[in-house]
Amino acid sequence: MQKKIILITGANSGLGKTLAKELSKDFVVYAGARNPGEVEEGRNIKSIKLDITSEKDCKDAMEKVVENEERIDVLINNAGYALVGPTTDFKTEEFLKILDTNIVGAFRLIKYAVPYMKKQKGGRIINITSLNGIISLPNFGLYSSSKHGLHALGIALHYELQKYGIWVTNLAPGAIASEGKTTKSLPHKPAREKFRILSLLMPMLTRRDVAEKVRELIDSSHPPAQVIMGADARIVTFLKKILPSCLWDKLLFYIWSKK
Repeated sequence: MQKKIILITGANSGLGKTLAKELSKDFVVYAGARNPGEVEEGRNIKSIKLDITSEKDCKDAMEKVVENEERIDVLINNAGYALVGPTTDFKTEEFLKILDTNIVGAFRLIKYAVPYMKKQKGGRIINITSLNGIISLPNFGLYSSSKHGLHALGIALHYELQKYGIWVTNLAPGAIASEGKTTKSLPHKPAREKFRILSLLMPMLTRRDVAEKVRELIDSSHPPAQVIMGADARIVTFLKKILPSCLWDKLLFYIWSKK
């Protein structure tokens, strides 16, 4: 049986790197990165130049995959980044840049993948969104805006493309534990540090956890429009759904104002 052909964006580091490594055990993975030299190639992992803010790169990458393999079975929109801090402290240019990467970049690739998937009568598109794409949290205004946009795009496409055998799923993980050193700093004290019990009630996901869920979605015959991953994401979205808005507001203000 022919192995599925997968294209992953942002595959040179972080979650994208883990996705490429884990999925290459069963599939042929094209690992996209602005600098393909940063990709760890291996059995079933092929690096490919891909800057998702470049229309040409997106078109060329998709054409190259199909030219080499004669198909594209799965597109994983993973590339993206976060901006964290008081929302109005950021410049308009910074907002436009994160939108171009986190939403428009995914759209560019989807646009070029869909005609091939229609022709082959099937395919999977998996958007790595975030809890921040469902609920906006303080100091994550621009990041949440970008992930909300990707979430909305994916939901619409889930229904538009099903009739062609193309299944679109938003995978929204909660906090993912960092591996090794991290240079990312927050302007506020994380809730898990303010309330130690949260670390027990809501343990962070690992990158491998997310990779295993992606594998399940690839293998599923009818993947859902949205999957929420992680105890924190499930609990927070549940509370947002059931609590009266006044209580939700008080809870959020209490957590973010407590030193």
